[in-house]
Amino acid sequence: MHAPAAALPIPPMPAPAARPPSFLRVLLGGRGDLLSLFPEEAYRRQVMSFRMPGRLLLVLNHPQVVREVFVARHETYQRKSRFMEQALAPVIGDSLFINHGAVWAERRAAIGPELHPSRLDRFHPLFLRAAAEMAEDLARAAPGPVELSAAFAAATARVVMLALFGEAAARREDAAALASAFTAYQAAAENLDLFHMLGLPAWLPSPQGRAARRHAAAIRGLIGRLLAGVPPGAGPPLLEAVREARRGDGTRLIEGAALVNEIAMLLLAGSETAANTLTWTLYLLAAHPEAERRVRDEVALLPEPPGPDALGPLVFTRAVLQEAMRLYPPVAVLSRQALAADRIRRWSLRPGDTVMCVPWLLHRHAAWWEHPHAFLPERFLPEAARRQPKFTYMPFGLGPRVCAGAAFGMAEMQVFLAVLLRRLAFAVPEGFAPRPFCRLTLRPAGGMPLRVAVRG
Repeated sequence: MHAPAAALPIPPMPAPAARPPSFLRVLLGGRGDLLSLFPEEAYRRQVMSFRMPGRLLLVLNHPQVVREVFVARHETYQRKSRFMEQALAPVIGDSLFINHGAVWAERRAAIGPELHPSRLDRFHPLFLRAAAEMAEDLARAAPGPVELSAAFAAATARVVMLALFGEAAARREDAAALASAFTAYQAAAENLDLFHMLGLPAWLPSPQGRAARRHAAAIRGLIGRLLAGVPPGAGPPLLEAVREARRGDGTRLIEGAALVNEIAMLLLAGSETAANTLTWTLYLLAAHPEAERRVRDEVALLPEPPGPDALGPLVFTRAVLQEAMRLYPPVAVLSRQALAADRIRRWSLRPGDTVMCVPWLLHRHAAWWEHPHAFLPERFLPEAARRQPKFTYMPFGLGPRVCAGAAFGMAEMQVFLAVLLRRLAFAVPEGFAPRPFCRLTLRPAGGMPLRVAVRG
């Protein structure tokens, strides 16, 4: 039994808007935080519709409608929205995250198996190494405070760099530079002004300003240099799977700019989700001492160092991570465009119309979640999780385009928590409350400065 709603503290969230978003408010307010555009009723509605110039926008907030779009009729909605394509293309081009159709299917078949749960053991030493390096850095910085958002971004980028380029090429300073450049790209790209999603003329100001293009070029230049430093056939299995992927006729599937695109996608997708989730998780644990104690009790029972087969008993730890992703989904908005005419409930869609699932709203819908805004990891313990309605939780997406690296990310995050919480204690500075802010991903605006102490 959970405590009465009035007794449960509510982790930080944006104040709901006073009224539903109009076209002008979306256009102007979208330059800031998208989540602050939604009124209180958005957390209760099933579908919301907005008429934009030249197109219809639907926000889907009911599990069965979400299932229809992302699973049952995914071929009609397999293409990302114009907004997402334009916002991400300067960095990741037409990579697996962006493309669709036969190109997507070929590349997913080449890359996906390398991230299958059956192959995670080979990445485990990389998780341990990056987590130990971060723990050492934080111990030196104690008694803090330390800005954890940037620290996790660099550490998780380090993991993916090691997986792609190996020890000789993957330097820690390059991981930090990559993480910093992508943070700067998000800040410079006014990606939520929604010009492209709304279909406004191309000559209007776009999400890619001069600074954004500069940061994108820095990211791609770094990747090009790293690729050049690993001779063909000499890289780790993940890199070689991408470089050596072939079509049925034997020609290379991914080369030139396409290779840089896919490596950029793996680096950013492989680090952003874990970094953001771990940042929010440590904040939530620091703010909820009883949950933190239970996680510490679990990780204390692991061998040192914890092997890949040792993570099974971390039942509550996984529940904490899942609850952190419910409250603060790494990608808080998933948008697609219709490729053909369709009908959703009472709305007729034309090709090019946009549908959105907003995990931030779906994960906090009172019809599907008890005490939806409260931090209650117990809801993800096995027995309770089995009672949760399907298609109400999608931190890694849903359907055929679900994140191929979901198992990779979950294993990585458990290792980081185990290593860090064994050695360090975290506390929220007096008077500090993070502010969730959604651009391309959901991050704490201004970072996450927590006090760090070495445990005795």
